[in-house]
Amino acid sequence: MLETTLQDTISLWREESLRLIPQNFEVFQNLVARAENLVQRRKYDEAAVYAGIAAWFACAQPCGLFVSSQLEQVLLTIGQKAIRSSYQTQNLSPSQKPRKILHVCTSVVSIGGLPKMLCRWIQQDKESHHSVALTNQDFNKIPQILKDSVNESEGKIYILNRLANGIVDRAKKLREIATKADLVILHIHNQDVIPIIAFANKEQSPPVLFVDHADHLFWLGAGISDVVVNLRESGMRLSQQRRGIEAKRNVLLPTIVEPTYRKFSRSQAKQQLGIEDNSIVLLSIARAIKYSKTVNGINFADVHLPILQKYKNAYLLVVGANNQEDWATAINQTQGRIKAIAETENTAIYYQAADIYVDSFPFVSITSLLEAGSYGVPLVTRYPYSSEASEILGADMPGLTGNLIRVGNIEEYTACLTQLIENEEYRLSLGEATKNKIAQTHWPANWQLALENLYAQATIIPRLSERSPLKDQMFLGEPDLFLPQVHGWKFDLDLAIQPYLTSMPFTQRLYHWWQLAKKYGFNNRLSLLLPSWLYSYYQKLKS
Repeated sequence: MLETTLQDTISLWREESLRLIPQNFEVFQNLVARAENLVQRRKYDEAAVYAGIAAWFACAQPCGLFVSSQLEQVLLTIGQKAIRSSYQTQNLSPSQKPRKILHVCTSVVSIGGLPKMLCRWIQQDKESHHSVALTNQDFNKIPQILKDSVNESEGKIYILNRLANGIVDRAKKLREIATKADLVILHIHNQDVIPIIAFANKEQSPPVLFVDHADHLFWLGAGISDVVVNLRESGMRLSQQRRGIEAKRNVLLPTIVEPTYRKFSRSQAKQQLGIEDNSIVLLSIARAIKYSKTVNGINFADVHLPILQKYKNAYLLVVGANNQEDWATAINQTQGRIKAIAETENTAIYYQAADIYVDSFPFVSITSLLEAGSYGVPLVTRYPYSSEASEILGADMPGLTGNLIRVGNIEEYTACLTQLIENEEYRLSLGEATKNKIAQTHWPANWQLALENLYAQATIIPRLSERSPLKDQMFLGEPDLFLPQVHGWKFDLDLAIQPYLTSMPFTQRLYHWWQLAKKYGFNNRLSLLLPSWLYSYYQKLKS
């Protein structure tokens, strides 16, 4: 019954997307046209704002695109016309290892796979000096571990929105900072326009590497990236097929994962969590948004009801789910053995208690799969799509190949969990094999070899040359037909400009602020009249 419902829903997703994507594409084109018009009128900061909104819209409301040559050209034009400088960089020789690395991020927080990877990268690559430039760090505190890692590396952290006001000024500051670097590595949000503007003039920029950490969505950066660093095979294939990245510029770098050493046995960890020693713990860890979607009214907790009702000693712990109100029925039907736990940085105790790891759905969480597998926990993920054309929506990673259990439907999922629960020998042996494969691929010593190869390739590959912009073509096949439902979210075009207001010149800021205030009221909007450097301090004091 559940499976029939899921397949019916997937068919409906296709039909709905065939209607939605052309509508979204039209809105996207209009936003790009507005940005182009503003460039022609030399209103570069405002043009950059609308370019950012267009990219943000393409993430939230998929348009049949994974990259836009036209939109990137807008930003390249801004960088070439609005930033005049004499900065020159020196190319590294093939025999010279990069020593000064500049990592560029939009912002960093304490929870999530991206900041973890950044810190581990810096900590592991001890032969280089690492600095970090943040293009738009909000009032969230910079994680102490990142501060310590950069400091130990003899680098610096630059918060651009506290050093410069408008988008173009921040881009100019970023270009200035980058002249001291041998390599630039982008870990940016999909809609971050600042690096594209900053590195539009390739002769004034070091080699630029783009870390494709959001490979399932539209992103900006293809037009400036000398190398695209893919974290998994499906992302690498999509980069070449749908983003137009040449094979020689398309590189695979496994995600670095810290070696894991158990502080507790499974039994001890369960006791720490107040769970019986003879229980079977199914664990899942991800951000709350990855558990918020339901498929035709069936949520993540509901899918596990048959297993938990059959095995009275089984628990489902979901770290990051927070308070999912629609899980109440399933929680009651299992006498509280489904536990929705708030997001936390302290996840090690949960991994050590787990017998089986179950991936989030329909939004996978690959970093958590790697971390769970590193503790010797067998991994199960769901892939309900009928072909490999949607592989980017599933879970894959170099160190998971051959051991990650991927099931196609709920019937297979239940049967797989049943086998793992009943066959302890199989469960333990699969967990150990998974741990060994991840260690060989993702643990620091072996990862360092892959990093050295990446650095070497970045020094010898010819710099990316400027190409004539191609007209964007909408695509109406897989995986695009599933993106609006799996990864799309509500997007209010009128409100989308609000986060950008403080980066605009005052005249435009005042104009757009007045339009927002008239439509939505004046409450809590006066601070948006502040310039970005002052606004960031205001938010910091407010928090």
